[in-house]
Amino acid sequence: MANRIKKKEETKSSYQDNVALIMGAFTLIVLCVLPLVFHDFYFDILETKYQFYSAAAIAALVIMGGYGLASGKMIEWFSKFNFQTWRKSMNVCDWAMLVFWICNVLSWIFCKDWKWEAFWGTSGRYNGVFLMTVYMASYFLVTRFFKLKQWYLDAFLAVGIFVCVFGITDYFQMDILGFKVNMMDEQKAIYTSTFGNINTYTIYVAALLAVSMVLFTQEKNQKRMLWYFGNMVLSSFALIMGTSDNAYLSLAAIFGLAPLWLFRTKTGLRRYVISAATFVTVILCINGINQAYASSVLGIDSAFGLIAKQKFLPVLAALLWIASAALVARSRKPQALMNRTSSDEMNKIAVYIWLGVIAVVCLGVVFVLYDANAAGHADKYGAISSYVVFDDNWGTQRGYVWKRAVEIFTKKLTPIQKVFGYGADTFALLMQYYFPADMQNGKMVIFDSAHNEYLHYLVTIGFAGMASYIVFMMSSVVAMAKRMKEQPVVAAVMLAVLAYMIQATVNINLPIAMPIILQLLAMGVGCRKTAVSEEKKD
Repeated sequence: MANRIKKKEETKSSYQDNVALIMGAFTLIVLCVLPLVFHDFYFDILETKYQFYSAAAIAALVIMGGYGLASGKMIEWFSKFNFQTWRKSMNVCDWAMLVFWICNVLSWIFCKDWKWEAFWGTSGRYNGVFLMTVYMASYFLVTRFFKLKQWYLDAFLAVGIFVCVFGITDYFQMDILGFKVNMMDEQKAIYTSTFGNINTYTIYVAALLAVSMVLFTQEKNQKRMLWYFGNMVLSSFALIMGTSDNAYLSLAAIFGLAPLWLFRTKTGLRRYVISAATFVTVILCINGINQAYASSVLGIDSAFGLIAKQKFLPVLAALLWIASAALVARSRKPQALMNRTSSDEMNKIAVYIWLGVIAVVCLGVVFVLYDANAAGHADKYGAISSYVVFDDNWGTQRGYVWKRAVEIFTKKLTPIQKVFGYGADTFALLMQYYFPADMQNGKMVIFDSAHNEYLHYLVTIGFAGMASYIVFMMSSVVAMAKRMKEQPVVAAVMLAVLAYMIQATVNINLPIAMPIILQLLAMGVGCRKTAVSEEKKD
């Protein structure tokens, strides 16, 4: 009897290891191959990455299904299926993903005019029901069968080095990959590296910065710590040199929210200060590069100029480095001079103070926006007025398209369409129908996205779809926050997801960067608990 039980346990363990191996291979394809895939340079970059990811995800699904049938595990699962047991295995994040997918399907079913476009997303950015189904399948596969180990994130960062280097060389107008040879001159500055549009590139590089910074702050091995520090420096340069203003929202998320986790320990506080000092130094270096090589670089005509020209910036950098040196010196006091019972844990007062800082900053932003718009005091904000005054031209005409999106939702959609939307990724068709494209500076301007992921979903898959997506993203963060004590590396993934969520307010969902963000999210939320003990054995 004992031998039978032992054999059954060994078979189960072997099956779990094999499916984890399959999901590990799929994860490496998404994190390490997808970022570098291209076909005809930028001319079909969206289609190429969309097709590659879809093919990889479907292949993973088929292989997993085939192995499940061959091993008998799938038949066994169905034969012993118990709804109550299955229901208990679902968390809030799982349910939200399922509801989000159902909302996409219902928006397609209720779509009267553009069913083909709603299913495939061909009128927009391929975010139709088909891709959302692929996303859902990938999410459940990864959360159920993948085992998170830190080296997957190391591989993610290693490939990111190539993407960042290509982006930095593009900033110096070197075009070492020859991507821009046949492009129009006016478009060359807004496409970079192997990701295409600078806003999409910014999403990816912000994830690299978030992951590398958190891993740097909690790594104990000195060589690995230097590896993460180097990645953090490189991604900092690459993020700013991407020349997208969207990067500053990601930076606000990364440096503004990371202390809520890091300030719980002395090591976290110390290395956060080092990270902040490093980033400010990177800003000063880029400003120096722009002045010394003005004729060779693209230059940054954005918020960076307002920040880099501030006279207090060098002083801030010096103060941060002095504080860093003081904290490092304090941590290296001889053991005889220190309390032998001292712990790395800190009083939570630092976290509460930082929460207060966040609250004050948020209230300050709200006041400035109110004062500049509702109160009509835009003139007193001078150089930053273009950032705080919402008009049609705000954010490269995001102000205009946001107003039109709200108008479509409130005045053009029926009650059932307000709930489930007009049809997945049909925003471009709705804009062309109600607000036809017009000529601007001799060019026909077409808005095929709301340039706000949440607003885009509100129109295309309705309030139910948008709400379920927000619940999905927020509940994933909560799930990862709960898992961080068990597996601290999850904090790196969580910060990358938070950076994406905030940047999504001015960005669009593309099957170029989104598959990577979703993969990271699923890795962090995953149900597999055995990776922790296995990593300790390695």
